[in-house]
Order: sequence, then C-alpha cells, then structure tokens
Amino acid sequence: MTKEIVVCKGRRAELWSGIVTLPNGARVRVDRVKFPNSVAVLPLFSDGTVVLLKQYRPAVEDWVLEAPAGVVEPGEDPRSAAVRELEEEAGLKADPNRLILVGEGYVSPGYSTEVMSLFIALNPEESKARPEEHEVIETVKMALPEALAKVRDVKTLLLLYAAKEIVKE
Repeated sequence: MTKEIVVCKGRRAELWSGIVTLPNGARVRVDRVKFPNSVAVLPLFSDGTVVLLKQYRPAVEDWVLEAPAGVVEPGEDPRSAAVRELEEEAGLKADPNRLILVGEGYVSPGYSTEVMSLFIALNPEESKARPEEHEVIETVKMALPEALAKVRDVKTLLLLYAAKEIVKE
C-alpha cells in the first residue's frame, strides 16, 4: 500500500484504509481488517462422534454451532494454539502428536489478513474448560452426520467433511 491509516482499532482487530496500485496499474482504495492468525480444532472420537461448541456470537446475534477456535498468541505456533484452545473452550486435552493438520489458508482474503490453521484432534481426553469472560459456550457431543446437518459455520463444515474422510478409513 502506498499510504495506509488506521480507521478503527478494536480489542483484537484493526481496520486500515489506503490506496494501492494493482498489478494492472489501477490505483484503488482498499479497506482491510488486520487480525491475528487463528486456529480451529475439531475433536473426533473413535466412535465417530465429535464435540462442538454452541456459542453465542454477538456479531451475528445468534447461537452458532462450531469447532473450538481462537487466535494464535504472539510467539505461539498453530499446533500449540490448537491444543490450548481445545482445552480452554471444550475442556478436552489433545495429544499434539494426534493432531492432524487439515490445511491452512486465508479466512476472507477480500478484506482480512487472517490466516487460519485447521486441525482434527483424535480422541482427546477429558480436562477442565477455562472459557474467557466474553465466551458464552456450551459443549455438545453428537454423531458426525448430525453435525453435518446442523452446522452453518464454514470452518467447522470444512473440518466435519475432513473428519468424514478419516472415519471412512
């Protein structure tokens, strides 16, 4: 970007605006959200069940059924963040060696810098949840086909379809 300014700064996100020259030479105004990288992790058990979170999301003013997820803290690697988030939000302890990296990519490259790493945790053990103050969460265990029918969150759908392939094996 030629010149960029911070339009708004929130708890974790910043809205930036500036002028950029595109590869075709056009100069356009670009608004983007600078957001930390993140992880999502789906707990998958040998009986084909998964644990999801029923979480109230103020941005959409609704309850969302989704995989545990959160930001990668400064100096933390995505695998460690996935283990931490799973325990904090769902009360499940994952063995880092039993985490499958499904993939990594931009969440919404049209306006955000966020890159998300997606993991499946095989047979995590019970632990104690430690949700943050702003998290209103219930854990829900269900069969994979039921989860596929109910979930409307895209990152979680991707993880559920990846889990479906693992269960086939």
